[in-house]
Amino acid sequence: MIAPRARRTDTARMTSPPIDDLRGFLDVLRGSGELNDLRHPVQRMHELGALLRASEQAGKAAMFHRVEGAEWPVVGSVLGSHARIALALGCTREAMGGVLDRATRNPVPARPIEGPAPCQEVVQDDVDLARLPVPVHAPLDGGPYINAGIVLGRDPVGGRHNLSYVRLQVKGRDRVGVNLNTWRHLRDFFEAAEARGENLPFCVAIGVDPALMIAAAFRYEGDEYEIAGALRGTPTPVVRARTCDVLVPATAEIVLECEILAGEREDEGPMAEYTGHYSGVGRQCVGRVRCITHRRQPIFQTVAGASFEHLLLGTAVTREPRLRQLAQAASPRVREVLLPPYASGFLALIQMHEPRPGEVVNVGLAALNAHVNINTVVVVDSDVDLFNPTDVFWALSTRVRWDRDQAVIRHALGNELHPSATREGEISKTIIDATLPPELRSRYSKVVYPAADLAAALGGRPPR
Repeated sequence: MIAPRARRTDTARMTSPPIDDLRGFLDVLRGSGELNDLRHPVQRMHELGALLRASEQAGKAAMFHRVEGAEWPVVGSVLGSHARIALALGCTREAMGGVLDRATRNPVPARPIEGPAPCQEVVQDDVDLARLPVPVHAPLDGGPYINAGIVLGRDPVGGRHNLSYVRLQVKGRDRVGVNLNTWRHLRDFFEAAEARGENLPFCVAIGVDPALMIAAAFRYEGDEYEIAGALRGTPTPVVRARTCDVLVPATAEIVLECEILAGEREDEGPMAEYTGHYSGVGRQCVGRVRCITHRRQPIFQTVAGASFEHLLLGTAVTREPRLRQLAQAASPRVREVLLPPYASGFLALIQMHEPRPGEVVNVGLAALNAHVNINTVVVVDSDVDLFNPTDVFWALSTRVRWDRDQAVIRHALGNELHPSATREGEISKTIIDATLPPELRSRYSKVVYPAADLAAALGGRPPR
């Protein structure tokens, strides 16, 4: 069972060592006991993925120093827990929501620098992706996937940068499958370029400052470099890629300079996705890698598919600020919100204090607009702990009148990776009112016992 998470408070940032790249963050993780250094040889095919998953479940990131057939080490699950994300942000776990929310409202643009930059210390114009230690994580994955790299695109019309996560299936020396969701900004950029018969340049930055990793997980209408700068409190240094007009993080470990090919589609998949299912095989875009640059002795970064890092970063932590903002705009009686990682980002939990008749539906509709992935909203009373799944299921089991407390919205746009969605992402969404109606609040109240010190009552002896 998942342990209850501490309630959010607006605690101040903590003092921590400065972080401006992946290497600095790994030092912080080691110093905090949050990193397993594995120095025995591991195989890229399945063994590395299994060990990474085991390390994450044991509560730590993992760095593999000897990957068979590879010159470079591999690290994963660096942001695989709330504690490690808090370390990356330099704040307490309880203060993360406030820190992330303020970042979207106080943008800090990137700072272009002249080369040479660390990410371009070594240049490989003769591209061979086999040189990269890309693992095959899950037993049924369709091949090696680059899935922790930040994909950087540039709006061909307005010029702004977009940072996101797009899985890339390695298919040859310089060829990758590019899985573009229908709702992504990068897809909009590509469709505009493809309509003109042009390829779309893009880059992939692998092994970056975790502030950039967090920023790339936001759904933001501006330039996500601005969020990274706000999170770090200083502009992100960027440098122009060698083959295209895309600015890349100057301290990235590895940069792939690529283009999505107009008019080309190929089968892509399957891969273990954040939904906890394999995604299947479908026709997707195709990319070509034109150049690889990297630091001397670089570190390759990866994410285990369907892992806690995949869920937290891709579906939960960065989306809660917008969920809170929209829900509280719909009603001042909203007390707390949560996108629990155990529900793959499809479930929004909202706590309200004595909602008025009809208000739960209004709040639920607002929540559904927080992100396209959300397809279920459960609203509970203020005596229900959102961070305790047992409490939430108790409310669902005791306070829902299913003939009248559920609103279903049909034919809505969701995520096409959801197992119940159509290939285009069409899905039904629902709002569940798990609150007591006003006329029953005085009749039914939750049983709560005061805290008791059992150890002291036993004379200091632990209970048997």
